[in-house]
Amino acid sequence: MLKNLFEKVYIKRLCAFFSGGLVPFAFSPFDFYFFSIFSLSILFYLWSKTKTARESFILGYLFGFAMFGIGVNWLHISIELFGNMHLILSLLITYLFIAFLAMYPALCGYIAIKYFKSSLFVCMPILWVISEWLRGWIFTGFPWLNIGTSQTDSILINFAPIIGDYGISLIVCIISITILKIIFYKNRQRFISLSLLIIIFLSSLVLNKINWTKNNGASLNVALVQGAIPQEIKWQPDQDEKSYDIYKRLSAPFWSSDLIIWPETAISSKYHLANNFIEKIDRKQKNSNASFMTGIINEDTSTNAYFNSILLVDNNHHFYNKNHLVPFGEYLPLKDKLNRFFHFFNIPVSNFSPGKFKLKNFETNKGNFGMSICYEAAFGNQISRSLPEANVLINVSNDAWFGDSMAPHQHLQISRMRAIENGRYFLRATNNGISAIIDNKGEVISRSQQFKEHTLNSDVKLFIGATPYSKYGNTFLLLFCTLFLVINLILNRKFNKKTII
Repeated sequence: MLKNLFEKVYIKRLCAFFSGGLVPFAFSPFDFYFFSIFSLSILFYLWSKTKTARESFILGYLFGFAMFGIGVNWLHISIELFGNMHLILSLLITYLFIAFLAMYPALCGYIAIKYFKSSLFVCMPILWVISEWLRGWIFTGFPWLNIGTSQTDSILINFAPIIGDYGISLIVCIISITILKIIFYKNRQRFISLSLLIIIFLSSLVLNKINWTKNNGASLNVALVQGAIPQEIKWQPDQDEKSYDIYKRLSAPFWSSDLIIWPETAISSKYHLANNFIEKIDRKQKNSNASFMTGIINEDTSTNAYFNSILLVDNNHHFYNKNHLVPFGEYLPLKDKLNRFFHFFNIPVSNFSPGKFKLKNFETNKGNFGMSICYEAAFGNQISRSLPEANVLINVSNDAWFGDSMAPHQHLQISRMRAIENGRYFLRATNNGISAIIDNKGEVISRSQQFKEHTLNSDVKLFIGATPYSKYGNTFLLLFCTLFLVINLILNRKFNKKTII
């Protein structure tokens, strides 16, 4: 009866849309991580019962539109409230972006039925992972809501130090298919699928006992300062001094610590115009034990290029300039063609330049710090470039752009994944939350409340060594997936099989 029901096109489409809408609830702040497994099981089953590539494209599109429509609809907040754009236009831009993201699962389904129908259940997990990777790469990438990231609190997270979040996405897809086979297929298929499930879970239990990295015996006392400056007033001309006074007051009790960190653009002024603030920090730092970091805009006055940067103050001044910029938020792609459009609609777009790709770490006498700013934390390969030199990972961010939405919680979960992948503590200093100190296993040691002034203070262990993921990133996983698909494509054409495996 259930199979007959799924033969109806409108039921299939409704189920695809519903299952896609469940996916965001697998992520923080909800953390029903099993929803991603359940949702993919439904989608894969629908694809397996689809006769045409066109219909599988539609099902995938409906799944993706619901998934991203719920999961990243917070984008309109920054566009409308802080981009000074009319509500209708901000919703239109958000809709277009979600409509574009929905193309990835749609094309995944289309290709699966068009080219791999005879080995569908074998190839679907591979196709899904490749579609996620492409989404994280095309047009500089948007690796948000990767299925693997939803598993930070599940037993599957023990695979992260080896194969990263894309690898966990692959395992989630495999589990989704084994569940289908246990429910709908005969004894032999059920036995093989159940055996595979047992192997996956036992392997994860074994991996949980392995420590890929180790504490070098040293630790730092750190203070992460959250000023909770509302985004709508942050850049007002008379706010600079007020913001600095807030951060100075919150930092005052912690100058005896080893490291004080202020968030992204905490000093909302260009470095060469902020002498008054910088000189005060210099004097305070020289009379204390602490090194000091803050987000700031760093301008190269010789070229008029400016950067979203982190300033480190110890005996000297050092800069990390953000390398992976946010399209349309921090720079305008195809500037010559799009500039007139954005000017016509009075849409403000920053014009940052990317920092040098290789300059990633601050090496100090207190430790080696792997640096990133905001959105860069979403890119596993971006963070792992700091390894194995980095003893601790640090990210400064300003999630005030996203208001009281799911985004800051999702961003925190992404940071937890980066900590697990690389076996390092991850320090996350934000303007208005959620600031957090995350240990090398991805556990949140302490965190701030949102929209409130707060300073997190804790001891942080310094680690050495490298996980397999830190060493090789996604290279071997992507090679495996590509070769697997090529071989299956050749076999499918050669034997021209008619039935789905």
